[in-house]
Amino acid sequence: MDVRSARVEPTIEHEGTCLTYFMFPKESVRRETMGSYLEYVAEFELKPGASLHPHFHDSMEFYRILEGEAVIQIEDEQRLLRPGDLVHIPRNARHSIWPAREGKSFRAFSFAASFMGENPQPVNCELPPPKNTVTAG
Repeated sequence: MDVRSARVEPTIEHEGTCLTYFMFPKESVRRETMGSYLEYVAEFELKPGASLHPHFHDSMEFYRILEGEAVIQIEDEQRLLRPGDLVHIPRNARHSIWPAREGKSFRAFSFAASFMGENPQPVNCELPPPKNTVTAG
């Protein structure tokens, strides 16, 4: 699973006026996103006890945790996400996400590069059993 953070060495840009903390360096996903369009840019929140129904779609999707903690499952892999973590969900990968702590919610920033036609809809599915089960400490 590809989870990244902005806790990296900055790149100095714009004549030294800007420190950029690349999670994906410029041009690093060009080949994977050719022929796509920006499907959306949003923030979302899952309330305590809720979970995103497992689904997949032909989009390269990203979630960055802003507040709280979440558990994400992509295919058979689970991972605990904390504020600042950015997870990449590959095209057509089955996935779901839910709050990591009982009685707590989380908020995330998300965006996607889509390869779908107009009026795209996710396809609901079942997740495979996880190789590992993650819980918040």
